[in-house]
Amino acid sequence: MERSQIRSRRSIKGCVKAIASTLLLCFGLCALVPAAEEQSFTSKISQRIELHDQHQKLQALSFPATNVTFLTIADRKGSEQIAAWITVLKARPAGPIDIRGLADVGSVPSLLRGRIRKRFQESILYPVMMDWSGDVCAKFRYVPDRANVVIIDRNGRIAGRFSGEASVTNLAAAFAVMEQALLIPSNAASNRLTMKAQRVAVE
Repeated sequence: MERSQIRSRRSIKGCVKAIASTLLLCFGLCALVPAAEEQSFTSKISQRIELHDQHQKLQALSFPATNVTFLTIADRKGSEQIAAWITVLKARPAGPIDIRGLADVGSVPSLLRGRIRKRFQESILYPVMMDWSGDVCAKFRYVPDRANVVIIDRNGRIAGRFSGEASVTNLAAAFAVMEQALLIPSNAASNRLTMKAQRVAVE
């Protein structure tokens, strides 16, 4: 009788240990989920980005895309350096490039959003996505207090990053990256050509 009781106790202890191990494993997996969701855009734009611009129109940044994207990112202080980049880019077009903006306005109080939006409307012609939470800008790991330029190829891969003023060195490097990015075709276009070639072969 005593032996059966000892076996029963051992069995109960074994079950408790197994349950405890399972719970610890579940908690560990749950802790990893937020890290996967908070994926940063350091090498590639892996998901569609949608934000309203300064005109309150919904803008989307998604890939594959038709053109190479010249994306500017800045907070209030860094925005002072953006205009020089855009001026040079428009004076020396490198090819089919979309100019897009992303503004970190997460620190702006709700009551002042209308005023800030109006300033953007009056000073910037191209669409600037207003990131009122600051979450999207944070994913790009941009340099604060400076203009940030991110060159993205047609497939969403980040071809180059630059920060600071539009210096001769920065501009030369940025244009070199854009020229290389323009040589890379869109995966969508490549797939269409492949499917067309297959149809021709079948016919």
